[in-house]
Amino acid sequence: GAAQSYDLDIYMGPKQRDIVTAVAENTDAIMNFGWFAIVANFMSWMINIIHDWFEGYSWAWGAAVILLTVFIRIIIWPLHNKSTRTMKRMGKLQPIMKELKEKHKDNPQKLNQETMKLYKEYGVNPMGGCLPMLIQIPIFFGVFKMITAEVSLRGQSFFWVDDLSQPDTLGQFPLVGWDFNLLPFLMVITMVIQMRLTPQTGDKLQRRIFMLMPLMFFFFCYGYAAALALYWTTQNIVSIAQTWYTQRLPEPE
Repeated sequence: GAAQSYDLDIYMGPKQRDIVTAVAENTDAIMNFGWFAIVANFMSWMINIIHDWFEGYSWAWGAAVILLTVFIRIIIWPLHNKSTRTMKRMGKLQPIMKELKEKHKDNPQKLNQETMKLYKEYGVNPMGGCLPMLIQIPIFFGVFKMITAEVSLRGQSFFWVDDLSQPDTLGQFPLVGWDFNLLPFLMVITMVIQMRLTPQTGDKLQRRIFMLMPLMFFFFCYGYAAALALYWTTQNIVSIAQTWYTQRLPEPE
């Protein structure tokens, strides 16, 4: 028959970062960013700062997504530059690699030894081409979680996009009746262009698997918030410009 009393502070409202963090200390967990909390919190903080530069304009949140993407690409530019130059060098070594595979096709251990010797001789790090992609994965999912929680994107328009938190549906495909979302198509087109500019390395199977990535991202982003497709499309466009520039830098023979 005993009684117990509790004093509770209850917040009922949108998961808007500046409001939530002002309620009390250690309230970042309310945003529910999960494993990518460090990246998502930083992205949320940055996108709100950039948005404040254009506050009052209807396109402010769309511009914030684009500028945040450009900022990210500038940060990882040194790695992207090194990766592109590494892949370019590996592409030049393909004829020698082909000869080694023919010469040691019955001795995989010897082939690996000669391959590593070749990389060392020409100063090529085969993992150098993978680093930017590995770094972009947590960044992508951090942006994904941030967009999921960023309630300020709801109802915000940008050019033809009526709501950045929803797919940018412009109509429906005739006969089948499926929604036509433009940004995911632009995302795939820019991804394919970017991949065409990137020097081709690896065997045919690896290249075919790599070419499936645009399709995977297309299905992943098609029914999701337009802000995510806008982020990835902008990322591809900036990456195309960076790759184009890197390929025109002088390369030692």
